[in-house]
Amino acid sequence: MRIRDKIKKPQRPVVAYEILPPREKDGTLNSYAEIISSLLSQTHIDAINIPEVLDEEGRGERPVANQKRGEPREFGRLLQDIVGVEAIINRVVVHESYDVQMKWMEETNKEYEIENMIIVGGESSNVDYPGPSVNEVLKSVSREFNNNGGDIFCGGIAIPSRNTESKNLIKKSENGSEFFTTQVLYDSGNIVKMIENYQNRCDELNTFPRRLLLSFAPVSSQKNIDFLKWLGVDIPTETERYLHARPGSMTERSLDVAIEVLNDTLDSISEKNLKVPIGLNVEHIMSYNFQSSVEMLQELARIYREFCIKSQQYS
Repeated sequence: MRIRDKIKKPQRPVVAYEILPPREKDGTLNSYAEIISSLLSQTHIDAINIPEVLDEEGRGERPVANQKRGEPREFGRLLQDIVGVEAIINRVVVHESYDVQMKWMEETNKEYEIENMIIVGGESSNVDYPGPSVNEVLKSVSREFNNNGGDIFCGGIAIPSRNTESKNLIKKSENGSEFFTTQVLYDSGNIVKMIENYQNRCDELNTFPRRLLLSFAPVSSQKNIDFLKWLGVDIPTETERYLHARPGSMTERSLDVAIEVLNDTLDSISEKNLKVPIGLNVEHIMSYNFQSSVEMLQELARIYREFCIKSQQYS
């Protein structure tokens, strides 16, 4: 079953693993894919989610040096061949013209055989970017490209800390987004509120909510935390203080935080009988956190799959 079919079945568990393409100095894309294939044999995933991280002036100085990396769509094509699961490619669309972006979409779909893409916007709505908006690209892909021989299954990004994010989810869904991945979560307050608001708006409009993949990642140092904040991730002061507490390692404590956030979110969905389908997306942030991210994936996936088995509202 293709990932798009799993995503569209609310009762079906969906688990993705998010990983950056390797740095060029680390060797070939092919050898890196084989390492991933070996490590991911430890657990089941439905898709590999490959982000595109671009520097923006509005974010300030990057806390971790930028590294030249392989092209996401080339990495995705190799992973599909070697690991045997579908790739989801993230594409930031605002930095180049509409024509350039649509040509890239066509090449990626037809030449690289990538069917799944997450359309990503800019850092700030106050910046006048040279390229199209997320909604412009979603509309063009779903209403023009896909109706003329193309085959792209589109998703978007959800940022729970935005006050009006549920409105954004509705608008993106209307334009063709079939699922969303959240920012990395270190607190349940905003995501619980966003899911409830999204459900209420869907009810008012008599439409169905799209699936939300909840994102998590381990951290092992202050540098990891600083990088997440640079990316726009909201980490409450109290949570950051706990991550630095003793005893135990920061990696173990970040797993504790992820388990608590996931349980709080799933409990809220059950208690309020919300119909928003949930999925799971675990990422490593830094390559040296790879093994701990696989361990986090195993533990969170166990909790999440038990929730899916017990849930009644999706049937």
